Amino acid sequence: MMYFNVDDGYAEALVRSLRKGFLKEETYNQLKACSNLTEFKLVLEDTDYGYHITNEPNPIEIVVLKKKCK
Repeated sequence: MMYFNVDDGYAEALVRSLRKGFLKEETYNQLKACSNLTEFKLVLEDTDYGYHITNEPNPIEIVVLKKKCK
């Protein structure tokens, strides 16, 4: 058991952590329903992207939003 997944363990852990960052269908539908960038930012702040855009001033610019969400 000590050598279980010793070759691919790091890659598997990395993929598992990235999977948690995907947008859920409910959040995606809320983003589609937004009528302006301020609403879009508010919905996005409740996801894993929130850490990156919380301190940006309103209204957030599209260029800044795109850069922060990459």
